[in-house]
Amino acid sequence: MWDAESRRKTSNGRLARGFTLIELLVVIAIIAVLIALLLPAVQQAREAARRTQCRNNLKNLGLAMHNYHETHSVFPWGMDEHEAFWHGMLLPQLEQAAIYNGIVWIESGNGNWDSGSFNTAACATVISVFRCPSMPIPEHIDNQGIAGRVPNSYRGCAGSNIYSDDVSTIPAGVPAGAMALEQVGLNGMLFGDSSVRMRDVTDGTSNTVMFGESYWDTYVKDGQEMDYWQIGSPQTGGWTAGGTGGTEYTEGLGSTGPRLNSRLIPTESGVLMEMSFGSYHIGGANIGMADGSVRFISENVDLNTYHSLGSRNGGEVVGDF
Repeated sequence: MWDAESRRKTSNGRLARGFTLIELLVVIAIIAVLIALLLPAVQQAREAARRTQCRNNLKNLGLAMHNYHETHSVFPWGMDEHEAFWHGMLLPQLEQAAIYNGIVWIESGNGNWDSGSFNTAACATVISVFRCPSMPIPEHIDNQGIAGRVPNSYRGCAGSNIYSDDVSTIPAGVPAGAMALEQVGLNGMLFGDSSVRMRDVTDGTSNTVMFGESYWDTYVKDGQEMDYWQIGSPQTGGWTAGGTGGTEYTEGLGSTGPRLNSRLIPTESGVLMEMSFGSYHIGGANIGMADGSVRFISENVDLNTYHSLGSRNGGEVVGDF
């Protein structure tokens, strides 16, 4: 009869060596520690790649803006009286002429963007340059009568002293002279019926914000949801230059009035959260300047400096940012 030690012998008579339970547990523990150490580095590398792609998106948008200006001698309007945003005007410069050529720019009786027309399909078409890869939002969301509407990461900067969609909802406590997106003649690059030329940017194109990242969220505060969209917006319908029709212009336009990443400040007004620029990148956001460059601006940037960056002609002296 074989004893326990005999059963462990190999065919050549040597003892077979195996792992004990303790040795196996130690190996598993070491592997778990190595994975725990490696995983954050992998995640950081992936986020760094996404942040770089986001910068490239803004760089391409800046280049498209300059090409548009080269062709038309003026930058596009931020929004018009037919429910359209600046994104649509840039489509030919972004190699999306087929979409641009199909859009009906003169508003029809039943609305342009939520009527089941080609315009509706344009709003439901994913155009990668308008989306930050770090944005954890589905590519398509049914919204405002548009099936599969596409969320957007980048909004135009309408100015430095804008704090609400409408004059009637400007919150208390904001600086004197605060304005709303429904007003015209704002001091930024892209706003309602704007027609800004390069020569109008007297503060310098490297010191003036053209676009900003936006923290898209389904969170609702004070009746405001942080949702941003590309090309067209049914809720802006009825707006006329200097009038009060329509609302939700923040779907395509923002301001450097509220602090960067206001969405992450729990005590902030929902109106200011919706208006502010922000991102999913830790510590700040990528911002596209009027000269086509892209800067990562800290959420702790001096507020006076940040305000100055939103104005194209304020005459402020901008320091480091």
